[in-house]
Amino acid sequence: MARYFAPLFVLCILFFSCDTENTVQFPVYGTSAPLISGSKAAREGLLDFSKRNKFEYHFDESFSVPKNSSFEVEYEFITKPAEGGSYSIILNMGTASWLLPVENNIIRYAVPVHDSFDGNFIIAPEKDDEPLLKILSVRFTGRWFGFNKNTGEYDLYTPFVNADKDGSFKVDIPIVFIPKGQYPEIEVNFSGESRGVMEITDKKLETYPGNNLIFIPAALFAYGGFSMQPSNKTLSAEAALYAQEVFSFVIKPCAPSVFPEPVKADPAFIINMSKKNWRNKNYEIFRWDRFPSLLIFDFESYAVQDKMFKRLAFFAEKSGFRGRLAHDSEIKELHAWNAHDYRAQDLAAFFDAAKKANFPLSSEEKQLEKILLSEKIIRESSGEITSGYGGIISVSRESAEYLRYRFITHECFHGIFFLDADFRDFSRRRWEQLPAPAKRFIISYFDFQQYDTKDEYLLINEFMAHVLQQSVSQAAEYFGHYLPLRLLETSWRASTLPKKDEASGTWPTLAAEFTTEAEAFSEYVNRRWGLAAGRVWGVQIKDK
Repeated sequence: MARYFAPLFVLCILFFSCDTENTVQFPVYGTSAPLISGSKAAREGLLDFSKRNKFEYHFDESFSVPKNSSFEVEYEFITKPAEGGSYSIILNMGTASWLLPVENNIIRYAVPVHDSFDGNFIIAPEKDDEPLLKILSVRFTGRWFGFNKNTGEYDLYTPFVNADKDGSFKVDIPIVFIPKGQYPEIEVNFSGESRGVMEITDKKLETYPGNNLIFIPAALFAYGGFSMQPSNKTLSAEAALYAQEVFSFVIKPCAPSVFPEPVKADPAFIINMSKKNWRNKNYEIFRWDRFPSLLIFDFESYAVQDKMFKRLAFFAEKSGFRGRLAHDSEIKELHAWNAHDYRAQDLAAFFDAAKKANFPLSSEEKQLEKILLSEKIIRESSGEITSGYGGIISVSRESAEYLRYRFITHECFHGIFFLDADFRDFSRRRWEQLPAPAKRFIISYFDFQQYDTKDEYLLINEFMAHVLQQSVSQAAEYFGHYLPLRLLETSWRASTLPKKDEASGTWPTLAAEFTTEAEAFSEYVNRRWGLAAGRVWGVQIKDK
């Protein structure tokens, strides 16, 4: 008898080892803890529900649930019930159960995970069904809601998304899934062939044709001005979207940025944001959502703006001052600008010169240097300040509202000019073909403004921004009437003007030539970025 014991014992071990717990064979991301199952089929991820089987999983004892996370399951249907059949599959995570989508063959579905989740979950049919499902992967990610078709793989979805027959979408999130101290950040991408509209409580956001992005930062919910909770409903947060061919509609709960970290936003939000909602009483800092390497400063007054940018303006652009650091006493009675723009190269040159000369910068200038270093617009290495990438823009609340729109448009187009070589080349070609009378006039005006007219890069940049700062329909009045009148303030500059039409009191040649330029530039920026002469914002914000 003894001679049969050993082989029989081995066979028993082999038999029972088929159902002992072991690590799953499909990929698991977002945690280092192994995922385990006692079922061979569950470990392989091949789930046959024909006999109402349920498949149990758990992470080992080293598991701790990632805070404020979502749990994503990627799965594929190998077989489905016969035509006309129906089936439902449940993901039970202990604290919550979720109905998994079954519409597509391959699905990625992410559900919010409660912080008390213990690592155990079950996948089971809701009733007698016959699908064969293959788990491709599971992962933990940061918590989010909505859908995303831009993953490069398969479409990704979450609960609480409703699609209507009219093509609209609504995401309705129970407040319990938005962690304390966090607020929604919303980003939508769509084709942009027609206008997109988003409704949030009492606000309506409408895009302009050619714009395919709506981005709403968490700061707008955290610091005021926006709310996703109607006053009579406090249990959920809603956002509705109406657009054609939506690629993604993603809402992420996140902590709002802390000053001086820039708030990512469209220029429309910057103009419309109430000053009482700023994180700092003197100025607020934004990051342009379409061009993230461009920072936009909004100042409480010209005086506050001057403390940070006046010396820089003279160093970078003013005739007779360029390339040198002027002391406060030298420029105290001189005017800088009402709005500013600076590229990374000029910012690096300014702070490098100050460092090498041990120049006494103001506390505001030192704060600017820290912000630029943090954003890698400038870099410091081996005692030298060098150029990084990007630039800065500024406007002031002291400007009249219509001027704020004009100034931010002017300065933002400067910012794009800093970043985009093709835009610079296009601007140069327009400058080179500009008729001599128009070029003579605009150079005289820039000299009147104290720009260094020996710098062709600066001339082209300012020419472009002045042409684009107002709508095409306003170009004739601005260049054919308003600016020539300003040149007449100094009589000798009248010689740079073409013939005036005495009957209308305008300069028709300038009006026609600069209208042509406005049309050409507006068509270019619309084709490239969905912008237009007189507009750098992608959305307009209205009260419902």
